[in-house]
Amino acid sequence: MKRLVIAPLLVAAALMLGGCLSLRSFVDPALGEVPSAQRVTVAEPRPVQLIFEFRTQGAANARATEMLRDQVTDVVRGSGLFSEVSTSPVGGGALLAITIDNIPEEGAAQAGFTTGLTLGLAGSTVTDYYVANARYSGGSAGASLLAEKRHALHSQIGAAEAPANMVQAENPEAGVRTVVRQLVEHLVFDLARQPSFAPAPAAAAPEGAAS
Repeated sequence: MKRLVIAPLLVAAALMLGGCLSLRSFVDPALGEVPSAQRVTVAEPRPVQLIFEFRTQGAANARATEMLRDQVTDVVRGSGLFSEVSTSPVGGGALLAITIDNIPEEGAAQAGFTTGLTLGLAGSTVTDYYVANARYSGGSAGASLLAEKRHALHSQIGAAEAPANMVQAENPEAGVRTVVRQLVEHLVFDLARQPSFAPAPAAAAPEGAAS
């Protein structure tokens, strides 16, 4: 059952109907990785409290939040923008709140149900959309900064033609985790490029730096 928690909604519906279906997931390439030139650094990283919530169609999804929290924390920590990433309040009062909302394509549930009933003979390819928001406050004297990014995961169930120009994920969960990682990386670096993010100006990483 764990794989159903963060699986795209259409894939989860199909899995409920039977495990014999062909399932493939494709991460949309429009957002992609954060370019090296946009991976900024700060002169004096400060600690931050991280609050993360995953939502499904606008409603809090506690189990998915729990499963993804460590990954999101690792991504924020790996950005190098903060000296410490904690779930508790930190010295200075800096706070980073991130939400990711999974919104399926209209009619996706019906498509998955139909595919399941035909045992995969009537294939379906639909899209799960993800809307991610981040709010950062540097403390009592810091500005409140906002960032938003959007992403998509395309899921194919049954005998359907693969979407063009897509890279297939190893499995649906891997696809979701790739989407989450890319969203969080873009969010934190979007925040860091805003002038009031840190006391010292942010500097672009050298060309060729690891992405």
